[in-house]
Amino acid sequence: MIAVDGARERVVAVIEENADAIVSLSKYIHANPEIAMQEFKSSKACADLLEHFGFKVERNVADIPTAFSALAGDTGPLIAYLSEYDALPGLGHGCGHNLIAIAGIAAGLGLKAAIDGGLSGRVAVFGTPAEEAVGGKVLMANAGVFAEVDAALGAHPGTSEASCPTVEGSGQALACMLVRMEFHGQAAHAAGDPWNGRNSLDAVIHVFNGINALRQHVKSDARLHGIVTHGGLAPNVIPDYAATEWFVRAGTTAYMLQLADRVKEIAEGAALMTGTRLEFSTPEEANSDMITNHVMARVLKKHLDAVGLPIPESKPEAGSGSTDWGNVSYVTPSLEVSYPIVDRVITWHSPDVVAASDSELGYQNTLLVAKALALTGIDLIENPELLAEAKATWKAEVEKRSQVS
Repeated sequence: MIAVDGARERVVAVIEENADAIVSLSKYIHANPEIAMQEFKSSKACADLLEHFGFKVERNVADIPTAFSALAGDTGPLIAYLSEYDALPGLGHGCGHNLIAIAGIAAGLGLKAAIDGGLSGRVAVFGTPAEEAVGGKVLMANAGVFAEVDAALGAHPGTSEASCPTVEGSGQALACMLVRMEFHGQAAHAAGDPWNGRNSLDAVIHVFNGINALRQHVKSDARLHGIVTHGGLAPNVIPDYAATEWFVRAGTTAYMLQLADRVKEIAEGAALMTGTRLEFSTPEEANSDMITNHVMARVLKKHLDAVGLPIPESKPEAGSGSTDWGNVSYVTPSLEVSYPIVDRVITWHSPDVVAASDSELGYQNTLLVAKALALTGIDLIENPELLAEAKATWKAEVEKRSQVS
């Protein structure tokens, strides 16, 4: 146990005293992997444990059967911890969400102990399903679930290269939108009377060529990548239906939306050139870019060092992947820290991660990061100036990223 007193001592003690129950929950989730929006066993087990610890639990949050909220405390700033528990299809917990689940729960339990001991604040643990697909946090954010949250924190397992985003320009993630383009043409015999056909596959090919031409004129943080989902049924039949799906990513949500409009214009041009009819749709809610709160990250780094998990500071770098955490970060100051569950570099979303997610090191470091997250929550509640600084930097960054240059 680290040398702390008062509220901080209670945080560390309650996490250590309940470590077996917390780890058992993670092992249960790991042994019962459930894909996005199907996490019925996992979400119930998480909610049940929080209820057992005295949280006021609400299930079916935002009309999502596998989402929940768990609240404790009556007045004061509301600090939230976000838990995930969905697995990858055919693989299981190859992203360590069984650990993300207990990181948020343990941190919430720790901060609740401090609040029960007299700290004037509130704590929430949100069960956020479907991070790997659909984006549960997006749906919850759109429903206003995080509207009253003063700060949201969480942790994501990683390799030996894990780092804490304490400096400007670190902790980036790209905004991401899925777009679907379907073309309807006219079938005809490809040799007998091709002049009677309207080739929908040609339209899809024009989309690829048009987007490849667009790449020369986009910012360096943009990513455009797609596949053909339907290209026809036989080579001697002019395809009357063809479809393509693309991810449009960018460093900010505003620029992503601008690029999506450009892609739609390309698709409209492809339809015009081929005499086909276009259906353009966005099948899923978009992920916003991640606004990492470096004020909170620097506080967390101090506590990570103190509990014995000295994660190095991140370097400024452009985002590459995307996460539904981004949508939360546009609602409230947010931080998701990476921490190691393996002592080497491994390929993520792999069987190696499945094994590491049920390892002694994985559980040990998850409990350590949970302690640091709970201690950070105490600082944000006890120090109004610190929370105000976090909110001011967040607000300025939201305004900055809302502009398209």
